[in-house]
Formats: sequence, structure tokens, C-alpha cells
Amino acid sequence: MKMRRSGLLIASFLGLAVLSGCTSPIAPAPDDDTVDDTAPSEAAATLPFPHVTSCDEVTGAIPGFTQGMSLVGDSVSDDAVMCMWAAPEGGPYASILISQNTMPTDEEAKTGAKMLNLQATSFTSPELSGLGGVGWRWTADGGPDTTGYSTVYVPGVSVEIHRGKDGPDGDTSYAPADTEAIDVTLAILKL
Repeated sequence: MKMRRSGLLIASFLGLAVLSGCTSPIAPAPDDDTVDDTAPSEAAATLPFPHVTSCDEVTGAIPGFTQGMSLVGDSVSDDAVMCMWAAPEGGPYASILISQNTMPTDEEAKTGAKMLNLQATSFTSPELSGLGGVGWRWTADGGPDTTGYSTVYVPGVSVEIHRGKDGPDGDTSYAPADTEAIDVTLAILKL
């Protein structure tokens, strides 16, 4: 794997930090006997953070996403998981960052995207909507499968997804198809 790939992935994760700056970290879920009656109509149920102890677990949950690639980097903590995969030289690569996070508003998403010179385009599915979630594609032209990445949010958890490939201008991170981003997120949430 070229050193450039790691640099590109690190730059992409820095982009998440900028976008995450628009939101605040999620607080631990209250005990079952604690009731928040401050705004019951606005309180969204927070999904538990996936119980992931290794990126091997993540790889096993999303075999189609990582097919032909090997795990080349990982970091696992109680509130974030980063996994990176790559194929042999010149092949595709991918990364996922799972973190505790709150969903940005439409305005926060679009403002964050502008800071990165990207367009923010939302997407969803019936299953994702049923969980109270939404996906955001952060790309140069707003379209799927183009330069950028995707983040799928459900209450309390975000999953940032990058695909990568060698191109005429070197390595490029691009947003996966919306359905793939949703499928990968739903598989990870089951861990």
C-alpha cells in the first residue's frame, strides 16, 4: 500500500472532525429508571454503540464491502472504531469510522460541507428512517460514487464510510452508493 493512502484517509478523517465540530458528543444513556421530561416530544431514542472489540468483527459483518482487501489499520476504543482495508498495490481500499455522535441538522451538514468545499446530499431508506437515521453524502459534485465520502447517522452513532481507488490523479476517496452505505451501517449496528 502506498503511503499516500494513509495520508488521504487521515485527511478524510480530519474532515469528519470538522463536521463533527458542528455537533456535540453523545452523553451516556440514562439509567432505565431515569426519565427525561424536559422535552419528551423532541427526545430521540439513542441506539447503543455497537459492541466492537476488533476490526476483524467489522470485516466479518460486511464481507462484500471488504472483498479482495486485507485489514491494514485499526483502532478500537469504547466510543470509536476505525478500520482500514486495502487490496494489493493498485487495488481498491476502504475505511470506516464508527463513533458516538449526534445527527447534524440540515443546516449544520451543509455548512460543514462548504467548509470542506463539498456538497452535502442527504439520503435514507425505510429501514434507516425507522431507526430515526439519515445518511449524508459529502462529495465534490453531490453525486454518489464520486470524490468524497458518506456518513450514516442514527441517534447516538455515526458511521463514516470511504471507498478508494487508484485513478489518473493518484489515490481518490469516493462516496459509496447510498444503498451500500446504508447496508454497511445496518450490518455494523447489529454487532
